[in-house]
Amino acid sequence: MKMVRQITVNLITTHLSFYLDGGEKTHRLYNRAKLLYGAPDKLCLMPAEHQSEWRFSSRFKFLHLYFGHNHLQSTFEKAFDKEGRNIELMDQTFVDDSYLSNIIHHTLLPLNWHDRSDALAFTHIQQIVYVHLLKNHCNVQFNIPNITGGLSPIVAKRINEYIHDHLDSKITIEQLANIAELSEFHFSRMFHQSFGSPPHQYVLKLRTQLAAMLLKTTQHPLADIAIQCGFSSQPHFTLHFKTFFSITPAKYRQLQR
Repeated sequence: MKMVRQITVNLITTHLSFYLDGGEKTHRLYNRAKLLYGAPDKLCLMPAEHQSEWRFSSRFKFLHLYFGHNHLQSTFEKAFDKEGRNIELMDQTFVDDSYLSNIIHHTLLPLNWHDRSDALAFTHIQQIVYVHLLKNHCNVQFNIPNITGGLSPIVAKRINEYIHDHLDSKITIEQLANIAELSEFHFSRMFHQSFGSPPHQYVLKLRTQLAAMLLKTTQHPLADIAIQCGFSSQPHFTLHFKTFFSITPAKYRQLQR
């Protein structure tokens, strides 16, 4: 006998659900009527104070993201240079968003949520997701101000020195933005202009380059090199190293002899 379940959702904060697998037998009830079924890569947005009823009869897997209004407001004001007290994400049910789907599948999900070397990437992705939602799923529509040019040479030098001096530690967008005396949003965009890549990709490149140098010039164990270069574990180090050099650290060391 097929089991049909029904739940009522009550939310305090804004909530995003992204369906990773299943959902074809999940639907939201509007006035007790069925409307739209879910599926992989479908997106649901539920604003703060949202209430809804859902019915499902099979298993499904999805990703939940929660957004505090203060954070959304702050991101809106920094990105669009407008007052953000009244902004709100729209109520959306099972919509397609190929841009967000690509970010989740290819950038967010592969990251290690507990690894300090991925902290910079998480912060950067969070900003991208926030701005995309505000730009495309918000009750107020504004264009992002056009920012040209990067960091000043002296600020870029200061940022670069800080990154090189702290490759063995957790580095965050907040730390770097504070050094540059900029908002995190504008810092990320100006950093990209100056260095040719987002902060997390730049830092990851430097960490793998440092690791390559240590593999070539020392006999330190791989686990120790991983820690010295800011990776929390040898497997995580190996994964990123192979992405950049197409071979494992052990094989790279062997080829240097």
